Amino acid sequence: MISIEKLKEKKKELALTNQQLANISGVSLGTINKIFSGATKSPQLSTLKALIRALDLDSESDYQPDILREPSFSYQVQKNTGTYTSKDYDNLPDDVRAELIDGHLIFMESPTIQHQEILGELFFSIRSYIKHRSGLCKILLSPIDVYLDEDDKTILQPDLVILCDPGKNNGKQIKGAPDFVAEVVSPSSRRRDYLTKLNKYWTAGVREYWIIDPEQTKVSVYCFSTTDENFSVKTYSFQDKIPVGIYDDLIIDFSEFEF
Repeated sequence: MISIEKLKEKKKELALTNQQLANISGVSLGTINKIFSGATKSPQLSTLKALIRALDLDSESDYQPDILREPSFSYQVQKNTGTYTSKDYDNLPDDVRAELIDGHLIFMESPTIQHQEILGELFFSIRSYIKHRSGLCKILLSPIDVYLDEDDKTILQPDLVILCDPGKNNGKQIKGAPDFVAEVVSPSSRRRDYLTKLNKYWTAGVREYWIIDPEQTKVSVYCFSTTDENFSVKTYSFQDKIPVGIYDDLIIDFSEFEF
C-alpha cells in the first residue's frame, strides 16, 4: 500500500488544497485534514484507496493514453497534450458520447437516473423563469458540443448550459463560452468537474459554473469575473435556496426538487 508520505508528495506536486482533494476523492475534509496533519496515522483502507485514485497513484506506469474511459482517473490538466483533434472527434459514431480535452478522447458512461432527475428539475426551473420573462437566453441539455475557444483539441459536453449570445449558436454546436454551465458529479468525473473543467470554463470566459455533487449533497457555485482573473465560490446544501448569479432575481430552491 502507498504510504501517507507518498500521498503528501503527490498532493504537493499537483498543487492541490485539502478541500480540492476532498472534492475529488469524496473523502471528508475533516478526515483529510487529520491524515495530512498526522493526527490519523492509520486511515481506513477504503479511505486510502479513494485518495490513491484521486491522486492518480493507482498505476505504476507513467504512460498517458490518448483515449480514456470515464472510470479512469488518469487524466490530469498537467499531462502533455494528446494527439486527437476535432476532426477525430467529428468522426466518432453518432451513438458514442465523448469529450475531447487537450487532445485526449474521454468516453463517457450513461448517466444515472438521479443524475438525470437533478438535471430535469434544474432545467425546468430555469426554463420556466426564462419563458415567463420572454428572455432571449437559451437553456440546453447535454449532449451538446461546446467549443470553448479556437483550440481544436478541446470539445466539452456540459450537462446543462445557458447561452445568451445567439452568435455563438451555429445550429449544431456552441462556438465560444456559454454564460452558465452546470455539471452533475459522478464518481468517475470528480477530477474533471472540480479541476479540469473548472479551469477550462474559467479561462474561456464562462460567467458562472455550478458543480452539483449528489454524493456530498452540495452545490459549489463559481462566479467568474469578466474584468479580471478573480472568482468567488460559495457552497450550498441540497436544502438551500441558491441564487443564479447571471440573473438578478432567479433563485433555485433545491429542497423542492424531487429526486
